[in-house]
Amino acid sequence: MCMFCAAIPMSASIGAAVIGQQKEKRRQAEADGEPLPPNSISVGKVTFVVTGGLIFCSAVYHLVIMPQTGAVV
Repeated sequence: MCMFCAAIPMSASIGAAVIGQQKEKRRQAEADGEPLPPNSISVGKVTFVVTGGLIFCSAVYHLVIMPQTGAVV
């Protein structure tokens, strides 16, 4: 498996884990009556962009670069 194909599920799972941690922190703060932590960055959007970029790079690698190097598809 190429490095791009291996990184696609990893980036999605890391993004899902971070989103879950943020939701849990917000839920815990709400239960304790503390002010909610601010949403500084949208992890979902960052995860979408990173995963989409990896899919694009994987497609370019498999369709353009691999055939030119003579690698088996």
